Amino acid sequence: MKIRSAEPGDLAQIVQIEGLCFPEETAFPPKMFAHLIRYAVALVASEPEKKVLGFIMGYTSGKAGAVYTLDVHPGYRRKGIGSKLLQGLEEKLAHLGAQAIRLEAALDKPGAVELYRKSGYRERELVRNYYGRGNHAVRMWKNLDVCLCLTT
Repeated sequence: MKIRSAEPGDLAQIVQIEGLCFPEETAFPPKMFAHLIRYAVALVASEPEKKVLGFIMGYTSGKAGAVYTLDVHPGYRRKGIGSKLLQGLEEKLAHLGAQAIRLEAALDKPGAVELYRKSGYRERELVRNYYGRGNHAVRMWKNLDVCLCLTT
């Protein structure tokens, strides 16, 4: 498995995985993913034959970064893919100047919340109805250990 930048050719697989992970009313539409692949930090976990196993997308704004979405194909969960994608995005966002990263996780997906906790994210606030009426999220933050190394 390889973590690499998402490409326009990955769009169909990304949309398919999103549909497996989120109900239609909360899933991002294909045009949104096309935009994110082009303008955000978008990474995929893929096999050599370019099969996409999962993806993550985020951005920076000043010294803060954010995760838009992290999806792993249900058939490939609990294999470390989500952790590797998250680590890859954190590295990219830190390189772009982020000192902290935030994300929202659905309260009805305890596996996702646990993944973020294990990766160093901490709950800061409840976001009511984030995923639609009655579907709440928790906003989580992680401070990045930014190493400013001088080279000679």
